[in-house]
Amino acid sequence: MNSAVSPVKQVNRIVLLDTLRGFAIFGILMVNFPIMFQPVTSVLLGSQSDGSILYNISEWFIKFFFEGKFYVIFSMLFGYGFWLFMNKKVDGGKSITPIFKRRLLFLFLFGALHVVLLWAGDILVYYTLFGFILLLLFRRVSDRGLIKWAIWIGAIPGVLALLSAMMLELASVNPDVSTEIKVGFAERLAFLEGFNQKAIEMYSSGSFAEIISIRLTEYRMLLPGLLFFYPVVLSMFLVGFWAARRGLVSNYTNNIPFFRRVFWWGLVIGVATSMLYTISFKHANPFIPGVWETINAVSHTLGGVFLGLCYVSAIILLHANGRAGALIKLFAPVGRMALTNYIIHSIIAVILFHSIGFGLFGKIELWHGVLLSFLIFALQIPFSILWLRYFRFGPLEWLWRSLTYLKVQSFKQDRRP
Repeated sequence: MNSAVSPVKQVNRIVLLDTLRGFAIFGILMVNFPIMFQPVTSVLLGSQSDGSILYNISEWFIKFFFEGKFYVIFSMLFGYGFWLFMNKKVDGGKSITPIFKRRLLFLFLFGALHVVLLWAGDILVYYTLFGFILLLLFRRVSDRGLIKWAIWIGAIPGVLALLSAMMLELASVNPDVSTEIKVGFAERLAFLEGFNQKAIEMYSSGSFAEIISIRLTEYRMLLPGLLFFYPVVLSMFLVGFWAARRGLVSNYTNNIPFFRRVFWWGLVIGVATSMLYTISFKHANPFIPGVWETINAVSHTLGGVFLGLCYVSAIILLHANGRAGALIKLFAPVGRMALTNYIIHSIIAVILFHSIGFGLFGKIELWHGVLLSFLIFALQIPFSILWLRYFRFGPLEWLWRSLTYLKVQSFKQDRRP
């Protein structure tokens, strides 16, 4: 390849982006890991509290502080990174678009392998698809247009939940139809409970081929829920793209008043809606659309977006005041190796929970997952720091870059004085 375009050099990296990316990886781990020792399809059952204090505290902790907040942050960072990548200069006036498409295609390959070999809850495949949508449909949309589209797309889950509840209410006017609907919901619930039990048996004691088969079935079963979760991801891509255009992070010192407003609005609305989400989750029945289900969908989106923005603004404001040194030291190295650390979560889960490892699938409790998440991330911090002392990129980042640019990238750090 002759075009002189290459990965961002260390001296040119925006350390705040790495810090936020590392912070997002921590939150994603806290949400994902507790559902890595049970079927991913268990999320379709809603609250599964066993009534114990530890379970309820753990569930509340995850739902209120983490769920819906950190994929919002990571998605915004993807949109921000899209703008940065598309504005790299290529010698000879060539377009960088083919390189970005190749970058997305290899990310899709990583995601597909992740699904097949490790975990059905992968998000990389959808990041790839939305990356292409961003490139093809939104690259030249105005700043105002990006925010409008972000709002409309982000509203899809709540609108669908409301429409589903209204349609069920109308259909229930007819007693025969109401009975038929309830029977259908009961059959779906029984099927899902039976499938989840089968999945627990396969993951904890099945062969490698059986595990792959059940994982792919899980993945297919999650596809109908696409419109109830991933529109917010695309919405946040657009917000991140808009933020990059305006240089909100790269020129954060000129945007302090903006981040202060975002922090306070995010805190007030985010706390209120996250509390509402936590409460409604206990009452919502995913199989019977209704008032609680609509409140749950709307508050999940609003709580995730506003509290996520609050978190981001807090870190930026701390950095502006010179008080984020510890956060940068801890989170930035993890963020520089975000792809590697994300996949490591799944590798650890396979070792601990699947039959090819310790076979603990379905045998540990939610609060164990919370503690394990803290432990794993605590270990990833020194691992990332040590790795980057000797290497320029994480191993998967290096592979991804080498494939993207069709050229083997320099891997080891230049440690000459």
